[in-house]
Amino acid sequence: MAVNHDRVCRMCWLQRSRLRRATGDAHASYEAALGCGWVQLSLANTRAQERRPSRAGRAGPDDAPARLVPFTHRQLTLFGAPPRTLTASDGAALDPVLAGWLEHRLTAWARERGWSHSTLTRYRRGLRIALAVQDTPGGPVPASVVQDLTGSGLAARLLHEFLAAHGFLEDDLPQAVEAWFARTTAPLPEPMAGQLAHWFTVRLHGQTTVPRSLAHSPLTLRLNLQFALPVLTRLAAAGLNDLTDIPPARLREHLDACRLSGNAYANTASALRTVFGFLHAHRLAPRNPAVHLRVGRFHRDIPVPADPAPLRDALTSPDPARAAVTALLVFHAPRVAEIRTLTLTDLRDLDQGHLHLPGRTVLLADPVRERLAAYLTHRHTTWPHTANPHLFLTHRSATTTTPVSAPWLYQQYPSSSHLLRNDRMVNEAQAKADARMISELFGITLRAAARYTRPYADAAAVRFPPD
Repeated sequence: MAVNHDRVCRMCWLQRSRLRRATGDAHASYEAALGCGWVQLSLANTRAQERRPSRAGRAGPDDAPARLVPFTHRQLTLFGAPPRTLTASDGAALDPVLAGWLEHRLTAWARERGWSHSTLTRYRRGLRIALAVQDTPGGPVPASVVQDLTGSGLAARLLHEFLAAHGFLEDDLPQAVEAWFARTTAPLPEPMAGQLAHWFTVRLHGQTTVPRSLAHSPLTLRLNLQFALPVLTRLAAAGLNDLTDIPPARLREHLDACRLSGNAYANTASALRTVFGFLHAHRLAPRNPAVHLRVGRFHRDIPVPADPAPLRDALTSPDPARAAVTALLVFHAPRVAEIRTLTLTDLRDLDQGHLHLPGRTVLLADPVRERLAAYLTHRHTTWPHTANPHLFLTHRSATTTTPVSAPWLYQQYPSSSHLLRNDRMVNEAQAKADARMISELFGITLRAAARYTRPYADAAAVRFPPD
Protein backbone atom coordinates (compact mmCIF):
# COMPACT_ATOMS: atom_id res chain seq x y z
CA MET A 1 0.00 0.00 0.00
CA ALA A 2 1.37 3.39 -1.00
CA VAL A 3 2.03 5.87 1.80
CA ASN A 4 3.06 9.53 1.79
CA HIS A 5 5.86 11.26 3.64
CA ASP A 6 3.77 11.13 6.84
CA ARG A 7 3.68 7.33 6.50
CA VAL A 8 -0.10 7.22 6.09
CA CYS A 9 -2.24 5.99 3.20
CA ARG A 10 -4.28 8.19 0.90
CA MET A 11 -7.57 7.27 2.63
CA CYS A 12 -6.27 8.56 5.96
CA TRP A 13 -4.99 11.71 4.28
CA LEU A 14 -8.41 12.34 2.70
CA GLN A 15 -10.10 11.73 6.05
CA ARG A 16 -7.92 14.35 7.71
CA SER A 17 -8.56 16.80 4.84
CA ARG A 18 -12.31 16.43 5.27
CA LEU A 19 -12.02 17.02 8.99
CA ARG A 20 -9.95 20.16 8.47
CA ARG A 21 -12.47 21.59 5.98
CA ALA A 22 -15.44 20.73 8.21
CA THR A 23 -13.99 22.15 11.43
CA GLY A 24 -11.80 24.93 10.05
CA ASP A 25 -8.85 23.59 12.09
CA ALA A 26 -5.87 23.61 9.74
CA HIS A 27 -3.77 21.65 12.27
CA ALA A 28 -6.12 18.71 12.89
CA SER A 29 -4.11 15.50 13.35
CA TYR A 30 -4.56 12.09 11.79
CA GLU A 31 -5.44 10.69 15.21
CA ALA A 32 -8.37 13.11 15.51
CA ALA A 33 -9.56 12.30 11.99
CA LEU A 34 -9.46 8.54 12.53
CA GLY A 35 -10.83 8.69 16.07
CA CYS A 36 -14.31 9.79 15.04
CA GLY A 37 -15.41 6.17 14.71
CA TRP A 38 -15.98 6.06 10.93
CA VAL A 39 -14.01 6.42 7.70
CA GLN A 40 -15.47 7.67 4.43
CA LEU A 41 -14.63 5.24 1.63
CA SER A 42 -13.04 6.99 -1.38
CA LEU A 43 -12.59 5.63 -4.88
CA ALA A 44 -9.76 6.59 -7.20
CA ASN A 45 -10.30 9.34 -9.79
CA THR A 46 -13.50 10.62 -8.17
CA ARG A 47 -12.12 13.66 -6.39
CA ALA A 48 -13.78 15.91 -8.97
CA GLN A 49 -17.11 15.08 -7.35
CA GLU A 50 -16.12 16.88 -4.15
CA ARG A 51 -16.66 20.62 -3.95
CA ARG A 52 -13.64 22.67 -2.94
CA PRO A 53 -13.74 26.21 -1.55
CA SER A 54 -12.70 28.90 -4.02
CA ARG A 55 -9.02 29.99 -3.81
CA ALA A 56 -9.88 33.49 -4.91
CA GLY A 57 -10.66 34.43 -1.35
CA ARG A 58 -13.68 34.31 0.86
CA ALA A 59 -16.81 36.00 -0.38
CA GLY A 60 -18.16 38.99 1.47
CA PRO A 61 -21.43 38.86 3.39
CA ASP A 62 -23.34 40.52 0.55
CA ASP A 63 -21.72 38.55 -2.29
CA ALA A 64 -24.02 35.86 -3.66
CA PRO A 65 -22.04 32.66 -4.36
CA ALA A 66 -22.59 30.76 -7.57
CA ARG A 67 -25.60 28.46 -7.62
CA LEU A 68 -24.83 24.88 -6.69
CA VAL A 69 -26.67 21.78 -7.85
CA PRO A 70 -26.98 18.46 -6.03
CA PHE A 71 -24.74 15.57 -6.95
CA THR A 72 -26.31 13.01 -9.28
CA HIS A 73 -24.54 10.01 -7.76
CA ARG A 74 -25.83 8.20 -4.68
CA GLN A 75 -23.81 6.71 -1.84
CA LEU A 76 -24.96 3.11 -1.46
CA THR A 77 -25.20 1.66 2.05
CA LEU A 78 -24.01 -1.86 2.86
CA PHE A 79 -25.67 -2.02 6.29
CA GLY A 80 -28.66 -0.33 7.81
CA ALA A 81 -27.84 2.67 9.97
CA PRO A 82 -28.55 2.32 13.70
CA PRO A 83 -31.31 4.48 15.22
CA ARG A 84 -30.06 8.03 15.48
CA THR A 85 -31.06 10.88 17.75
CA LEU A 86 -31.19 13.98 15.61
CA THR A 87 -31.39 16.34 18.56
CA ALA A 88 -28.01 15.08 19.74
CA SER A 89 -26.33 15.53 16.36
CA ASP A 90 -23.55 18.10 16.21
CA GLY A 91 -24.65 19.18 12.73
CA ALA A 92 -21.16 18.95 11.17
CA ALA A 93 -21.97 18.98 7.43
CA LEU A 94 -19.91 16.58 5.34
CA ASP A 95 -19.93 19.07 2.43
CA PRO A 96 -18.99 22.43 3.99
CA VAL A 97 -19.13 24.28 0.66
CA LEU A 98 -22.72 23.23 0.08
CA ALA A 99 -23.61 23.94 3.70
CA GLY A 100 -22.25 27.48 3.41
CA TRP A 101 -24.12 28.13 0.18
CA LEU A 102 -27.43 26.81 1.54
CA GLU A 103 -27.09 28.85 4.74
CA HIS A 104 -26.44 31.95 2.63
CA ARG A 105 -29.56 31.21 0.59
CA LEU A 106 -31.57 30.45 3.74
CA THR A 107 -30.65 33.83 5.17
CA ALA A 108 -31.85 35.60 2.01
CA TRP A 109 -34.95 33.39 1.94
CA ALA A 110 -35.78 34.34 5.55
CA ARG A 111 -35.21 38.04 4.90
CA GLU A 112 -37.62 37.99 1.94
CA ARG A 113 -40.32 36.31 4.03
CA GLY A 114 -39.97 38.36 7.17
CA TRP A 115 -38.70 35.64 9.50
CA SER A 116 -37.61 36.59 12.98
CA HIS A 117 -34.02 36.06 14.11
CA SER A 118 -35.00 33.19 16.41
CA THR A 119 -36.87 31.43 13.59
CA LEU A 120 -33.87 31.74 11.29
CA THR A 121 -31.56 30.38 14.00
CA ARG A 122 -33.76 27.31 14.55
CA TYR A 123 -33.97 26.53 10.85
CA ARG A 124 -30.23 26.98 10.40
CA ARG A 125 -29.70 24.30 13.03
CA GLY A 126 -32.23 22.02 11.34
CA LEU A 127 -30.49 22.53 7.98
CA ARG A 128 -27.07 21.65 9.43
CA ILE A 129 -28.43 18.49 11.04
CA ALA A 130 -30.15 17.42 7.80
CA LEU A 131 -26.93 17.88 5.83
CA ALA A 132 -24.92 16.00 8.47
CA VAL A 133 -27.04 12.82 8.55
CA GLN A 134 -27.67 12.31 4.82
CA ASP A 135 -26.07 9.27 3.23
CA THR A 136 -24.78 11.13 0.14
CA PRO A 137 -22.90 14.31 1.10
CA GLY A 138 -23.69 16.94 -1.49
CA GLY A 139 -26.79 15.17 -2.78
CA PRO A 140 -30.43 16.11 -2.27
CA VAL A 141 -31.82 15.74 1.24
CA PRO A 142 -34.41 12.94 1.51
CA ALA A 143 -37.84 14.12 2.62
CA SER A 144 -37.84 11.34 5.22
CA VAL A 145 -34.89 13.04 6.96
CA VAL A 146 -36.85 16.32 7.12
CA GLN A 147 -39.81 14.40 8.52
CA ASP A 148 -37.56 12.89 11.19
CA LEU A 149 -36.59 16.42 12.20
CA THR A 150 -40.25 17.20 12.79
CA GLY A 151 -40.66 14.09 14.92
CA SER A 152 -37.65 15.10 17.02
CA GLY A 153 -39.08 18.51 17.87
CA LEU A 154 -36.77 20.43 15.53
CA ALA A 155 -37.72 23.17 13.07
CA ALA A 156 -38.53 21.45 9.77
CA ARG A 157 -41.90 22.71 8.48
CA LEU A 158 -40.42 25.49 6.35
CA LEU A 159 -37.21 23.58 5.62
CA HIS A 160 -39.10 21.25 3.29
CA GLU A 161 -40.30 24.19 1.18
CA PHE A 162 -36.85 25.83 1.15
CA LEU A 163 -34.99 22.71 0.00
CA ALA A 164 -37.62 21.91 -2.64
CA ALA A 165 -37.43 25.45 -4.07
CA HIS A 166 -33.64 25.12 -4.48
CA GLY A 167 -33.67 21.60 -5.91
CA PHE A 168 -32.11 19.91 -2.88
CA LEU A 169 -35.08 17.78 -1.76
CA GLU A 170 -35.62 14.14 -2.74
CA ASP A 171 -39.23 13.10 -2.19
CA ASP A 172 -38.95 9.53 -0.89
CA LEU A 173 -42.17 9.57 1.16
CA PRO A 174 -45.21 7.60 0.01
CA GLN A 175 -48.32 9.55 -0.91
CA ALA A 176 -50.99 9.87 1.76
CA VAL A 177 -53.42 7.93 -0.41
CA GLU A 178 -50.98 5.00 -0.61
CA ALA A 179 -50.75 4.79 3.17
CA TRP A 180 -54.56 4.97 3.36
CA PHE A 181 -54.88 2.15 0.82
CA ALA A 182 -52.49 -0.07 2.77
CA ARG A 183 -54.47 0.44 5.99
CA THR A 184 -57.82 -0.10 4.29
CA THR A 185 -56.92 -3.33 2.48
CA ALA A 186 -54.88 -4.86 5.32
CA PRO A 187 -57.79 -7.13 6.52
CA LEU A 188 -58.33 -8.58 3.02
CA PRO A 189 -56.78 -11.98 2.24
CA GLU A 190 -54.38 -12.85 -0.54
CA PRO A 191 -54.44 -12.86 -3.51
CA MET A 192 -57.31 -10.34 -3.38
CA ALA A 193 -55.19 -7.72 -1.59
CA GLY A 194 -52.37 -8.09 -4.11
CA GLN A 195 -54.71 -7.77 -7.08
CA LEU A 196 -56.27 -4.64 -5.61
CA ALA A 197 -52.78 -3.25 -4.96
CA HIS A 198 -51.86 -3.78 -8.63
CA TRP A 199 -55.09 -2.07 -9.73
CA PHE A 200 -54.48 0.83 -7.37
CA THR A 201 -50.82 1.34 -8.34
CA VAL A 202 -51.45 1.34 -12.09
CA ARG A 203 -54.49 3.58 -11.82
CA LEU A 204 -52.65 6.02 -9.55
CA HIS A 205 -49.40 6.37 -11.51
CA GLY A 206 -50.52 5.30 -14.98
CA GLN A 207 -48.87 2.83 -17.33
CA THR A 208 -47.21 3.55 -20.66
CA THR A 209 -46.79 -0.05 -21.79
CA VAL A 210 -49.56 -2.06 -23.41
CA PRO A 211 -52.24 -2.12 -22.14
CA ARG A 212 -51.84 1.59 -21.50
CA SER A 213 -53.56 3.31 -18.61
CA LEU A 214 -53.88 6.98 -17.70
CA ALA A 215 -53.20 8.20 -14.17
CA HIS A 216 -56.33 8.92 -12.17
CA SER A 217 -57.06 11.29 -9.33
CA PRO A 218 -56.38 9.93 -5.81
CA LEU A 219 -59.87 11.08 -4.80
CA THR A 220 -61.41 9.00 -7.58
CA LEU A 221 -59.51 5.90 -6.45
CA ARG A 222 -60.53 6.50 -2.83
CA LEU A 223 -64.21 6.65 -3.78
CA ASN A 224 -63.97 3.59 -6.02
CA LEU A 225 -62.42 1.49 -3.25
CA GLN A 226 -64.80 2.78 -0.58
CA PHE A 227 -67.86 1.88 -2.62
CA ALA A 228 -66.54 -1.51 -3.77
CA LEU A 229 -65.12 -2.57 -0.39
CA PRO A 230 -68.41 -3.83 1.21
CA VAL A 231 -68.99 -6.28 -1.64
CA LEU A 232 -65.32 -7.31 -1.74
CA THR A 233 -65.39 -7.97 2.01
CA ARG A 234 -68.45 -10.21 1.63
CA LEU A 235 -66.73 -12.11 -1.18
CA ALA A 236 -63.67 -12.68 1.03
CA ALA A 237 -65.86 -13.87 3.92
CA ALA A 238 -67.53 -16.37 1.57
CA GLY A 239 -64.14 -17.84 0.60
CA LEU A 240 -63.88 -16.14 -2.81
CA ASN A 241 -60.41 -14.68 -2.30
CA ASP A 242 -59.35 -14.55 -5.97
CA LEU A 243 -60.88 -11.69 -7.95
CA THR A 244 -59.90 -13.33 -11.25
CA ASP A 245 -62.25 -16.26 -10.64
CA ILE A 246 -65.52 -14.70 -9.40
CA PRO A 247 -68.69 -16.12 -11.00
CA PRO A 248 -71.05 -13.35 -12.20
CA ALA A 249 -73.96 -14.92 -10.31
CA ARG A 250 -72.05 -14.86 -7.00
CA LEU A 251 -71.04 -11.24 -7.55
CA ARG A 252 -74.67 -10.29 -8.21
CA GLU A 253 -75.76 -12.27 -5.12
CA HIS A 254 -73.39 -10.46 -2.76
CA LEU A 255 -74.21 -7.08 -4.32
CA ASP A 256 -77.93 -7.66 -3.73
CA ALA A 257 -77.20 -8.80 -0.16
CA CYS A 258 -75.85 -5.32 0.65
CA ARG A 259 -79.42 -3.96 0.11
CA LEU A 260 -78.33 -0.76 -1.59
CA SER A 261 -80.59 1.64 -3.42
CA GLY A 262 -80.43 4.94 -5.26
CA ASN A 263 -77.07 6.60 -5.65
CA ALA A 264 -75.41 4.15 -3.22
CA TYR A 265 -76.24 1.24 -5.54
CA ALA A 266 -75.16 3.16 -8.64
CA ASN A 267 -71.82 4.13 -7.09
CA THR A 268 -71.12 0.57 -5.88
CA ALA A 269 -71.98 -1.01 -9.23
CA SER A 270 -69.82 1.55 -11.04
CA ALA A 271 -66.88 0.88 -8.70
CA LEU A 272 -67.15 -2.90 -9.19
CA ARG A 273 -67.21 -2.46 -12.94
CA THR A 274 -64.09 -0.31 -12.67
CA VAL A 275 -62.13 -2.91 -10.66
CA PHE A 276 -63.15 -6.00 -12.59
CA GLY A 277 -62.96 -4.20 -15.92
CA PHE A 278 -59.35 -3.27 -15.17
CA LEU A 279 -58.40 -6.85 -14.26
CA HIS A 280 -59.95 -8.15 -17.47
CA ALA A 281 -58.42 -5.45 -19.69
CA HIS A 282 -54.95 -6.14 -18.25
CA ARG A 283 -55.40 -9.88 -18.87
CA LEU A 284 -55.35 -10.77 -15.21
CA ALA A 285 -58.84 -12.26 -15.33
CA PRO A 286 -60.31 -14.45 -18.13
CA ARG A 287 -63.68 -12.70 -17.89
CA ASN A 288 -65.36 -9.64 -16.40
CA PRO A 289 -68.11 -10.72 -13.98
CA ALA A 290 -69.35 -7.13 -13.58
CA VAL A 291 -69.88 -6.43 -17.28
CA HIS A 292 -73.67 -6.97 -17.01
CA LEU A 293 -74.19 -4.93 -13.82
CA ARG A 294 -76.65 -2.12 -14.51
CA VAL A 295 -75.46 1.15 -12.99
CA GLY A 296 -78.64 3.09 -13.63
CA ARG A 297 -79.03 6.85 -13.42
CA PHE A 298 -77.76 9.00 -10.59
CA HIS A 299 -80.49 10.90 -8.79
CA ARG A 300 -79.84 14.63 -8.34
CA ASP A 301 -81.84 16.44 -5.68
CA ILE A 302 -83.22 19.89 -6.37
CA PRO A 303 -81.10 22.45 -4.44
CA VAL A 304 -82.90 24.15 -1.58
CA PRO A 305 -82.17 27.50 0.15
CA ALA A 306 -79.94 27.61 3.23
CA ASP A 307 -80.79 28.78 6.75
CA PRO A 308 -80.01 32.55 6.88
CA ALA A 309 -79.48 32.83 10.67
CA PRO A 310 -75.91 31.37 10.81
CA LEU A 311 -74.98 33.42 7.76
CA ARG A 312 -75.95 36.70 9.45
CA ASP A 313 -73.84 35.81 12.50
CA ALA A 314 -70.81 35.03 10.32
CA LEU A 315 -71.22 38.19 8.24
CA THR A 316 -71.18 40.34 11.40
CA SER A 317 -68.34 38.41 13.03
CA PRO A 318 -65.56 40.50 14.65
CA ASP A 319 -63.02 38.23 12.90
CA PRO A 320 -62.22 40.01 9.58
CA ALA A 321 -61.21 36.78 7.85
CA ARG A 322 -64.43 34.96 8.77
CA ALA A 323 -66.58 37.89 7.67
CA ALA A 324 -64.74 38.30 4.36
CA VAL A 325 -64.80 34.58 3.44
CA THR A 326 -68.50 34.27 4.31
CA ALA A 327 -69.34 37.40 2.32
CA LEU A 328 -67.61 36.02 -0.76
CA LEU A 329 -69.49 32.73 -0.50
CA VAL A 330 -72.89 34.23 0.28
CA PHE A 331 -72.91 37.00 -2.33
CA HIS A 332 -70.82 35.60 -5.20
CA ALA A 333 -70.43 31.85 -4.50
CA PRO A 334 -66.91 31.18 -5.81
CA ARG A 335 -65.45 27.74 -5.33
CA VAL A 336 -63.51 27.13 -2.12
CA ALA A 337 -60.37 26.37 -4.14
CA GLU A 338 -60.71 29.78 -5.83
CA ILE A 339 -61.00 31.55 -2.47
CA ARG A 340 -58.00 29.65 -1.11
CA THR A 341 -55.77 30.67 -4.02
CA LEU A 342 -56.88 34.30 -4.24
CA THR A 343 -53.92 36.67 -4.45
CA LEU A 344 -53.54 40.38 -3.86
CA THR A 345 -53.29 40.82 -7.63
CA ASP A 346 -56.81 39.47 -8.01
CA LEU A 347 -58.01 42.45 -5.92
CA ARG A 348 -56.07 45.05 -7.89
CA ASP A 349 -59.35 46.73 -8.93
CA LEU A 350 -61.04 46.63 -5.52
CA ASP A 351 -61.65 50.39 -5.64
CA GLN A 352 -63.70 49.78 -8.77
CA GLY A 353 -65.46 46.78 -7.23
CA HIS A 354 -63.92 44.11 -9.46
CA LEU A 355 -62.63 40.68 -8.39
CA HIS A 356 -60.63 38.71 -10.96
CA LEU A 357 -61.31 34.96 -10.82
CA PRO A 358 -60.02 32.29 -13.25
CA GLY A 359 -61.92 32.80 -16.50
CA ARG A 360 -64.21 35.58 -15.31
CA THR A 361 -64.40 38.94 -13.53
CA VAL A 362 -66.95 39.47 -10.74
CA LEU A 363 -68.55 42.80 -9.87
CA LEU A 364 -68.43 42.85 -6.07
CA ALA A 365 -71.39 43.82 -3.94
CA ASP A 366 -70.93 46.70 -1.51
CA PRO A 367 -71.04 44.49 1.64
CA VAL A 368 -68.29 42.31 0.16
CA ARG A 369 -66.12 45.32 -0.72
CA GLU A 370 -66.42 46.67 2.83
CA ARG A 371 -65.42 43.35 4.42
CA LEU A 372 -62.54 42.78 2.01
CA ALA A 373 -61.21 46.28 2.69
CA ALA A 374 -61.42 45.64 6.44
CA TYR A 375 -59.56 42.35 6.06
CA LEU A 376 -56.83 43.96 3.95
CA THR A 377 -56.25 46.49 6.72
CA HIS A 378 -56.07 43.67 9.28
CA ARG A 379 -53.68 41.72 7.04
CA HIS A 380 -51.30 44.63 6.56
CA THR A 381 -51.32 45.43 10.29
CA THR A 382 -50.70 41.84 11.41
CA TRP A 383 -48.13 40.78 8.77
CA PRO A 384 -46.53 43.94 7.36
CA HIS A 385 -43.36 42.20 6.08
CA THR A 386 -44.77 38.98 4.67
CA ALA A 387 -43.84 37.94 1.13
CA ASN A 388 -46.86 35.67 0.73
CA PRO A 389 -48.87 36.92 -2.28
CA HIS A 390 -52.11 35.19 -1.26
CA LEU A 391 -55.01 37.21 0.09
CA PHE A 392 -55.84 35.13 3.17
CA LEU A 393 -53.04 34.39 5.63
CA THR A 394 -52.48 32.65 8.94
CA HIS A 395 -49.55 32.79 11.33
CA ARG A 396 -48.24 29.59 9.73
CA SER A 397 -48.61 30.64 6.09
CA ALA A 398 -47.34 34.21 6.62
CA THR A 399 -43.74 32.92 6.70
CA THR A 400 -44.19 31.01 3.41
CA THR A 401 -45.56 31.69 -0.07
CA THR A 402 -48.15 28.89 0.02
CA PRO A 403 -51.93 29.35 0.43
CA VAL A 404 -53.70 28.71 3.71
CA SER A 405 -54.61 25.14 4.60
CA ALA A 406 -57.97 23.76 3.57
CA PRO A 407 -59.03 22.90 7.17
CA TRP A 408 -58.45 26.51 8.25
CA LEU A 409 -60.63 27.78 5.41
CA TYR A 410 -63.39 25.30 6.24
CA GLN A 411 -63.64 26.81 9.73
CA GLN A 412 -64.31 30.32 8.44
CA TYR A 413 -67.85 29.83 7.11
CA PRO A 414 -70.82 28.51 9.10
CA SER A 415 -72.14 25.86 6.72
CA SER A 416 -71.14 23.61 3.85
CA SER A 417 -69.60 25.51 0.95
CA HIS A 418 -71.69 23.44 -1.48
CA LEU A 419 -74.85 24.43 0.41
CA LEU A 420 -73.92 28.11 0.32
CA ARG A 421 -72.99 27.97 -3.35
CA ASN A 422 -76.23 26.16 -4.18
CA ASP A 423 -78.21 28.69 -2.13
CA ARG A 424 -76.75 31.57 -4.14
CA MET A 425 -77.48 29.87 -7.47
CA VAL A 426 -81.02 29.01 -6.36
CA ASN A 427 -81.58 32.65 -5.43
CA GLU A 428 -80.36 33.77 -8.86
CA ALA A 429 -82.52 31.15 -10.61
CA GLN A 430 -85.59 32.31 -8.69
CA ALA A 431 -84.96 35.89 -9.81
CA LYS A 432 -84.39 34.98 -13.45
CA ALA A 433 -84.37 31.41 -14.77
CA ASP A 434 -81.67 32.03 -17.38
CA ALA A 435 -79.25 29.10 -17.64
CA ARG A 436 -76.70 30.97 -19.75
CA MET A 437 -76.52 33.87 -17.30
CA ILE A 438 -75.99 31.49 -14.36
CA SER A 439 -73.35 29.61 -16.35
CA GLU A 440 -71.33 32.77 -17.00
CA LEU A 441 -71.89 34.23 -13.54
CA PHE A 442 -70.75 31.19 -11.53
CA GLY A 443 -68.40 29.49 -13.99
CA ILE A 444 -70.37 26.27 -14.57
CA THR A 445 -71.56 24.50 -17.71
CA LEU A 446 -74.97 25.03 -19.28
CA ARG A 447 -75.98 21.50 -18.34
CA ALA A 448 -75.16 22.16 -14.69
CA ALA A 449 -76.95 25.51 -14.78
CA ALA A 450 -80.11 23.86 -16.14
CA ARG A 451 -80.34 21.87 -12.89
CA TYR A 452 -81.07 25.13 -11.07
CA THR A 453 -83.23 26.86 -13.66
CA ARG A 454 -85.43 23.96 -14.77
CA PRO A 455 -87.81 23.88 -11.73
CA TYR A 456 -88.40 27.62 -11.84
CA ALA A 457 -88.66 27.76 -15.63
CA ASP A 458 -91.34 25.03 -15.53
CA ALA A 459 -93.23 26.92 -12.80
CA ALA A 460 -93.12 30.12 -14.84
CA ALA A 461 -94.45 28.26 -17.89
CA VAL A 462 -97.39 26.99 -15.84
CA ARG A 463 -98.25 30.46 -14.49
CA PHE A 464 -97.83 32.14 -17.87
CA PRO A 465 -98.76 29.64 -20.60
CA PRO A 466 -97.86 30.62 -24.14
CA ASP A 467 -100.58 32.13 -26.33
